Amino acid sequence: MPNSIFPLWVVLLLAGFTNYAISADTPSAPVTSAEAQVAAPAALPSILARRQARRPVPNAVISLQNPSFNPDKLGKMSAWAGIEHGSGNSYTFVADSENALSIPASARIRRHGSEPYGLLQQSIGVHPSWHNKTVRLSGSLRGVDISGAGGALVLRADDGSGQILAWNLMQNDRVKGTQDWKHYAIELKIPSSANSLIAGVMLEDGGTLWADNLAIELID
Repeated sequence: MPNSIFPLWVVLLLAGFTNYAISADTPSAPVTSAEAQVAAPAALPSILARRQARRPVPNAVISLQNPSFNPDKLGKMSAWAGIEHGSGNSYTFVADSENALSIPASARIRRHGSEPYGLLQQSIGVHPSWHNKTVRLSGSLRGVDISGAGGALVLRADDGSGQILAWNLMQNDRVKGTQDWKHYAIELKIPSSANSLIAGVMLEDGGTLWADNLAIELID
């Protein structure tokens, strides 16, 4: 159930570790005032074009990048960020092709340290047409020797400053112990002031969690 009572440190720390990609313009050589009068009008459309390119297109269909956890040449899962509580160095996030539910790989989160959670996530920019609609994240999860709070799908809505507006951490149906692949789905209503969605999978406490076939969609 979204926004139900949940450990405050989980909610606050999930917000604190969100990664954002920021692009920078390449500095240009100094120009004279006369040159600037000519160059400025030509530069403005280029800047606006870059800004527009970073926004979701009108009536965009919501989707995940690299939902099949396809690894690159270095074995990294592009578009996904591994986030850990506190000092980190307690969880591994890998593309597992040997134990995958479907090709090319499943995502695997494994705890080897003392920190309380590891989260594999990606951020999705919210288009205004999505406001007040319900989003659903679904996927298959599998666990081995999971102790404590367990494994979960994660959905979170933030405003432009990173303030949490709403969340669903699958707190009522966690993956615990040793469990074979099972399909799960969670839902969240997107607030009218939401700027971004965080979607992913989290292992809280010990054990190993796999995820595969993740998908996100608007359902109303």
